Amino acid sequence: MKTVSIGFMRDDGDLALFATLNNLDGHMKQDEFKKLVGSVASELCRATRREVQVLEREDAPDYVELNLDNDF
Repeated sequence: MKTVSIGFMRDDGDLALFATLNNLDGHMKQDEFKKLVGSVASELCRATRREVQVLEREDAPDYVELNLDNDF
């Protein structure tokens, strides 16, 4: 498991996305990443009292280019 999407199943069968987690660069050991995924899903379930889905898939880019020269 390297990337996951966490969310809620909708009535139409789609996933209402809450979070994505990415460990493609191996920042964490596999068992640590699985614990993080479980912790996020468990806390979300506890906080919302809804059934939470964890799907192994990529819903976000691996990298996001930041242009720090722009003033916002």
